Amino acid sequence: MKPEPYKFESNDWSQERYDNNWLLNSDKLHDPRGTLGQYKTNDAEIQVAAIKEHLANTRNAIDVGCRWGSFGMALHKIGFQHVHMIEMREYHFKGISYNVDMSRASVYNFAAMNKSGSITRGGKTVINTESGNVPAYAIDDLEVDNVDLIKIDVDGPDRLVLEGCLGTISKCMPVIYIEYGEEQKAWEEKYGKGQLKESKDLWGILEATYTEIPGPENNIILLPIYK
Repeated sequence: MKPEPYKFESNDWSQERYDNNWLLNSDKLHDPRGTLGQYKTNDAEIQVAAIKEHLANTRNAIDVGCRWGSFGMALHKIGFQHVHMIEMREYHFKGISYNVDMSRASVYNFAAMNKSGSITRGGKTVINTESGNVPAYAIDDLEVDNVDLIKIDVDGPDRLVLEGCLGTISKCMPVIYIEYGEEQKAWEEKYGKGQLKESKDLWGILEATYTEIPGPENNIILLPIYK
């Protein structure tokens, strides 16, 4: 079954805040350093700038783990026509409604995984991949065409999210921006397949068609070899 976009009651985004990279949380506060005890409302300008030079087109993007919508804002600013944003915590959605121009975005309230079903959430990550009260879908279930970028940052089961994108990747050959760091390693040891000894353990399923370059912070950029 194809998931339906979240229906917002209002969309109070601002061109001025877009221009100034000024994000708000769901309490309508700008908190880029997380000093108020909530998730940071930091922008994604540096990350998107690193991705931009590798993009041939800016049609559709898929943002998995969108939080307050910083990537959506930044991707709109470099010309993306539409951003499909996935976030399993509805807690972030009021902030998204303040930050993102929803005429050029769709938001989905589910956990992205490698298959449809349900999961259990513990804080910001998945702690049971087989059952729970949070709906789960593969990104392929969205059936999005003309995808030029997939960004994955889910603080743990990023490998499983990537597996759920394989049909879309095969069809569109997008640039892929994915987190690889201590959170992914710790999650795999506790809940996943065991160990991520190197980055290719995360994305090696694409080894025949993609190559890796380093991205900002603890992220990597995967580029299609043939396109």
